[in-house]
Amino acid sequence: MEEWLFSSGGCSRPHHFENSERLRFRHGATRAYLEEVQVLPGIWLYRGEASAHCRFQIDVAGGDRQGRVVLGGVLSSRGLLKLEGCDDMVWRDDGRFYALSPIERHCRYEIDAERGWRSVAVRIEAEAMDFLGADDTLPDIVSDVLLARRDDLADMGTLPGGIRRLSQSLLRSPFEGPIGRLFLQARVLELLGHQFQHLGGGSQSRTLTSREQSRIRMARDMLMADLRDPPDLEALASMAGLSSKKLNRGFRDLYGTTVFSYLQDARLDVARAALEAGTPMPLKQLAWDLGYGQVSNFVTAFRRRFGVTPGSLRQGRPPA
Repeated sequence: MEEWLFSSGGCSRPHHFENSERLRFRHGATRAYLEEVQVLPGIWLYRGEASAHCRFQIDVAGGDRQGRVVLGGVLSSRGLLKLEGCDDMVWRDDGRFYALSPIERHCRYEIDAERGWRSVAVRIEAEAMDFLGADDTLPDIVSDVLLARRDDLADMGTLPGGIRRLSQSLLRSPFEGPIGRLFLQARVLELLGHQFQHLGGGSQSRTLTSREQSRIRMARDMLMADLRDPPDLEALASMAGLSSKKLNRGFRDLYGTTVFSYLQDARLDVARAALEAGTPMPLKQLAWDLGYGQVSNFVTAFRRRFGVTPGSLRQGRPPA
């Protein structure tokens, strides 16, 4: 039985998922949850979220089971991921894909959630190979871990758009009961397909120079400075000293999505954080402040992204 330890400041809470599927943690500004659900034989889904402007860490004791790989996506936050015996993995931007083999190795996630933390991961064990197919149908890196030929997998890169979108849909299931379980199974298998394709195909993104990365991050900061009336793509590219084509490609490389999609996600993230914090602002005003001309467009986009309407979230349906 593996022990998970959730810590923030001087407060720590141990948890065993065999006893409860969901870990809830609240301390100071930190309000978070992490959930483990077995969806298929040998396949577990992890979903986690936390409030904005908080810092915390998650420690996972090294397990003794062979043949285990974790494929995950960090949708928002900055942080550091440590797997015992492997190089530390640092991320400074939203949207990171990671692959781990936490076999007899202590693992720590250090999270700096400036705009909140959202993460979705899938754990696969050797038992799943009977369900997923022979090892020659899986990416070599996955089959090597599941067959105990490798135990030092620790890699991180840009989160592809397909994995990002599926991960977002898994954070909010629109169904409950047996239909909800079927929804999770279908989505997790689809997510695994994208993850396997990404691992098998390797990184196909263009290599950015350090100067280009700096300019793209500067563009991202300028985009976030005014969510109601941000510069359009051409103006933003000009201010960053890049062509619009280069800027969009750079956003895909660093953030796994286009400039427009990043802006839409950021607006909805801010809206959700405000609603969870209990803002009394009318939805029409909130939508306008975030650049939506029609509240109906805002509600539709919010429901598509999070699986609930902003009104229902305000009425007492927070995620944690």
